[in-house]
Amino acid sequence: MRYEIVKENERREMHNVLTVVQQNFEQVLKSSYTSALTMAMTINDKGVPENFEKIAKQLLDNNKSIDAVQLVPNGVIKYVYPYEENKKVINFNILNSPQNRYEARKSIKSKLMFFAGPLKLKQGGIGVVGRLPVYKNNRFWGFSAVVIRLETLIKESGINTLDDSKYYFQFSKINPNSYKEEFFLPEKKDFKHKPLLKVTIPDGEWNLYLISRRQNNVINQVYTSATLGLLLSIMVGLWVTSLVKKPAELQKLIEVQTEKIIKKEAEFGAIFDQAPVGIAKIDTDTGKFITVNKAYASIVGYTTEELLITNFQSITYPEDLEEDLSNMEKLRNGQIEEFHIEKRYIHKSGKIVWVNLIVAVLWKESNKVLNHIAIVEDITDKKRAEEELKQSFELVSEQNKRLLNFSYIVSHNLRSHTSNIELISSLMEGVKSQEEQEEMVHLLKRVSKSLDETMRNLNEVVNIRTNFNLTIERLNLNDFIERSISVLEKQIKDKQVNIQNLVPKHIEIDYNVAYLESILYNFISNAIRYSNPDKQPLIVLRFDEEKKALSISDNGIGIDLKRNGENLFGMYKTFNNNPDAKGIGLFISKNQIDAMGGRIETESEINVGTTFTIYFK
Repeated sequence: MRYEIVKENERREMHNVLTVVQQNFEQVLKSSYTSALTMAMTINDKGVPENFEKIAKQLLDNNKSIDAVQLVPNGVIKYVYPYEENKKVINFNILNSPQNRYEARKSIKSKLMFFAGPLKLKQGGIGVVGRLPVYKNNRFWGFSAVVIRLETLIKESGINTLDDSKYYFQFSKINPNSYKEEFFLPEKKDFKHKPLLKVTIPDGEWNLYLISRRQNNVINQVYTSATLGLLLSIMVGLWVTSLVKKPAELQKLIEVQTEKIIKKEAEFGAIFDQAPVGIAKIDTDTGKFITVNKAYASIVGYTTEELLITNFQSITYPEDLEEDLSNMEKLRNGQIEEFHIEKRYIHKSGKIVWVNLIVAVLWKESNKVLNHIAIVEDITDKKRAEEELKQSFELVSEQNKRLLNFSYIVSHNLRSHTSNIELISSLMEGVKSQEEQEEMVHLLKRVSKSLDETMRNLNEVVNIRTNFNLTIERLNLNDFIERSISVLEKQIKDKQVNIQNLVPKHIEIDYNVAYLESILYNFISNAIRYSNPDKQPLIVLRFDEEKKALSISDNGIGIDLKRNGENLFGMYKTFNNNPDAKGIGLFISKNQIDAMGGRIETESEINVGTTFTIYFK
């Protein structure tokens, strides 16, 4: 019975000690993962790290459990901090190294952080290397890595603080090349027959042993009855003394290790609060925020207290919520361990904030994801620049298209006039009578006059398209419509046109005076000119304040849009036999509207009427 009691007490004590050391190991790996994840966030969408040295220095200053950080694009070490102590590893390709490539590829395959080693470091010494695979645009970019020297790992785990008179630790791993178990701490002699406890640390596939220096030998515990009788009182006294001391020793050890854990938590909290990106711990089932750092709160405009009483769904832009929730469902079901998307948040002020979001599993229990970590980077300015670039490209494309169409117009119209002049000139060479010569001169004057009119029209269009410094004024739209009606008073009376100006008198627009007068004159005069002779002409002008759109409707002869829609605003394009039609008014008006950043839409039906809708910028 005494033997069993001693054995059970020893096992319980060893379990407590081993648990504390295991927790220390996990704390070191946890802080290493956070550091590697933070370094990965320095890589922009072009695959280039930003502020590497600054952020790396902050990480090492706040996390004493790591000795160096690296960025390893395509498996080649290109960035390392601190540089001087580690410069020998620059340009070292780990994927071509027999010692490193197996565990590096294992990390790529699992898409999770994996701690390789212990192994001989290129810069000297022995250490472990934690590598987090980084993906950009769903393609493998490389690794974000942390280096922990073996002596640092042992120190931070608390192994050195253990009283080794009773127990000692051993740290091992199966060599991925030889498949043999290698031991990295002193006292490597065979200990399989001694009392021991073993735990596995999966992030590095390490085995951690706590070994008793005593032998499991019943004979040493059970003596002859005579010896036991003589020494019974002494043994009981020593045993009681040992039992009294053990809780005190264990309590002291727990206090020391607890203090270390608290210190590690404080260091992790410093990294969490001072990180240059937003970081939040979130309940996976409900989406509620558990902890949020200041950078995250600043990005969305709320205080950390306000975020802790809400969830990420409430601040997500509605159109982006479905994709976000779909990825979260895959995360909960274990289909993925992490995901990366660009999404929008609704800032507290109401504005839209674009972010680069990385979500990864943080804690599981019985294969169920309990919470996850979300890291966000504000990319609003980048998105705005992309949108402006896109608009500039569309504007240039549209301008090029117009320029090409204009060149066709110029080429066609000038060629037509020069051909007529050339024909008349050749005919004049064969003229014999004075009467024929006068007729040729008359024809030449008509062609010359037509050419002059064409040049004036083309010049006006050129002025519209090249005038980038137009004077913009605040104009009352109703007043300008009344002016145009007044100018066209004679035509209105001649055709007994009923014009209804329903535009409210308070409507004002920012526009160029000359362009607005020209546009209104052209559309109202066209509505009068192409009125239906079988109806009393009716023209109605309305304004949609929500769309900032002016509509001009008539009940005239209408236009066959299926047949003529593409050429409606073309130069010198006419669609009826009206002798006054020149095909220039609508062309110029369309160019003026485009120059002011607006657009025009047309609805028309033969013998029913036409509606032109002008949208102001």
